[in-house]
Amino acid sequence: MSASKLVFVFLFACAVTPASAQMSPPGAGDTGLGGVNTINGSVIAGGQRLQRRISVRLQSMTRGDRVVMTDDYGNFSFRGLVSGDYTILIDKEKDFQPFSQVVSVIQPRGFPPQTYTLSIRLEFKEQVTASPGVLNAEFANVPRRALVHYQNALEQAKKNDHRAAIEELKLAIKEYPSFSQAFNELGVQYLKVNQLQDADDAFVAALKIAPDAFPSLVNHGITNVLMKRYGEAVPILRKSLQKDKQSAVAHYFLGQALANLGLFDDAEKELLVSLELGKEEMKEAHRMLAIIYASRGAKKQAADQLDAYLKLAPDAPDAQKLKDKLRELRESN
Repeated sequence: MSASKLVFVFLFACAVTPASAQMSPPGAGDTGLGGVNTINGSVIAGGQRLQRRISVRLQSMTRGDRVVMTDDYGNFSFRGLVSGDYTILIDKEKDFQPFSQVVSVIQPRGFPPQTYTLSIRLEFKEQVTASPGVLNAEFANVPRRALVHYQNALEQAKKNDHRAAIEELKLAIKEYPSFSQAFNELGVQYLKVNQLQDADDAFVAALKIAPDAFPSLVNHGITNVLMKRYGEAVPILRKSLQKDKQSAVAHYFLGQALANLGLFDDAEKELLVSLELGKEEMKEAHRMLAIIYASRGAKKQAADQLDAYLKLAPDAPDAQKLKDKLRELRESN
């Protein structure tokens, strides 16, 4: 089956949301609040993802607190959120400065569930200095003026003012043209406003400075998938997986790129790995696997994947169409 024939199986079209500075599969944490929205996060310290579990607290003024542990790679998730203001807190770790960030969850009536993605950079306590610009060793060589603009950009991004964040990041890069983290964050902010080519240019610039940086590599690969440059995305995502083979998101987007190139056997392997690593957070992989199995005439496997997706996303915008397709697959099997 050629890649072009993927188009006709329109019921299984995948939908993805660009993630933040480092895109990683979070460990699940259902809040039980009765909502359908999600906050995903990844925690970085000293320029690297955490290699141990820490506690993350979700605080609400009206609904109490919820606590989850990150997975072994610093990822976490709070699911089942209703609209409202929440504070993400990491304040019980003796090695790190306390962290807090307010996230306003907004789901307008009639809109699908919303996903908010955070990238948290913790400060080591022993690295705190009199200079307000030094976050950790990752930024040790960054001039203060550039770092101030970078910090301002992160603050604007927290307020969902992505245009203002972009301008601050441009100023940071003007002050320090070798600021790879600023280029990467600039790409992330461009993704937020759906300027895909500008995002990719920023990730390429970051990689010229730091060729092996996982966040820029995986974001560069994902952006190429979003721009339907599947052939270009594949080697980039494979390289990112050499840096972090546990990234469920990298496996998922690699699988998506391979599937669109008609390389269904290879795509299947990557998508299955993404599900093994990311569990229910990689639910979109079930939809892509349903395409692959349907193309082979494996109706039972296609139905099983579609059924798994609907159980994880019962409120998907096209849920009824998917249920009709599932019934068709079951009846014809």
